[in-house]
Amino acid sequence: MKILNKAKECFLNIFFPKRCIHCGKFLDFSNELSICKDCVEKCITKENPKRSFSVKYFDAVLCASYYSGYTRKAMLKFKFHSLTYLAPAFAHIMMVKIKEDYRFVYSDIITCVPLGSERLAKRGYNQSDLVSRLVAKNLSGEYIDNLLIKVKNLPPLSKLTAAKRRTIIKNAYKFNNNFDIKGKSVMLIDDIFTTGTTANECARILKLAGADKVYVMCVCETREKNYFKDFHIKDIGLSAENNIKRKDNFERNNIYNSNK
Repeated sequence: MKILNKAKECFLNIFFPKRCIHCGKFLDFSNELSICKDCVEKCITKENPKRSFSVKYFDAVLCASYYSGYTRKAMLKFKFHSLTYLAPAFAHIMMVKIKEDYRFVYSDIITCVPLGSERLAKRGYNQSDLVSRLVAKNLSGEYIDNLLIKVKNLPPLSKLTAAKRRTIIKNAYKFNNNFDIKGKSVMLIDDIFTTGTTANECARILKLAGADKVYVMCVCETREKNYFKDFHIKDIGLSAENNIKRKDNFERNNIYNSNK
């Protein structure tokens, strides 16, 4: 048996080598997590995401790492190329970040952003669900994978501007009425936080269903200078003309790299 296990390990190391999700260094397949010990601290975000909304429905947001460098490559492989063995590493850095805020730690319910039926059938798994289950095992909150249901099969949001995302995502999700969340705190987990449109819409649905608090936790945050601000005239002290010009510039810069 030991010989067979060793042979299997050698095979995996040769043909499916593990790499650190942060620095990309090759790791032995026997490593439980696809991340170097030194990289855990290095990859953790230093500040929380800042996005503006006409109405913000979630109460707080944390992201474990940044959607850049090799982490971006690892996330794309995890999300689109079935490298599901990366889930424990992503869940691990999420737990490191979650411990910074007790509100997340003691959420009553933990759930994930669902995929549409077509995309789930094609991909075979929901990457957010995989990491959410692992995170939930380390927390006291109840994990419910189908608290939200995606009722609209949308085109990839990565091809859309923030304004178009807000329009198309409206009512794309519904609450599963088999559950009661009235007065409870919910931690909503997703893979990538870009404009925050998906998270905010899911939080809106959860609040309508009676959730007291909604805390958004994502694996990665996309950070591109000046591209993720929504310019709401009533929110910031600029003239309407300046807001329109800045928003037009924002619309032209369609550089998104994620589907969230």
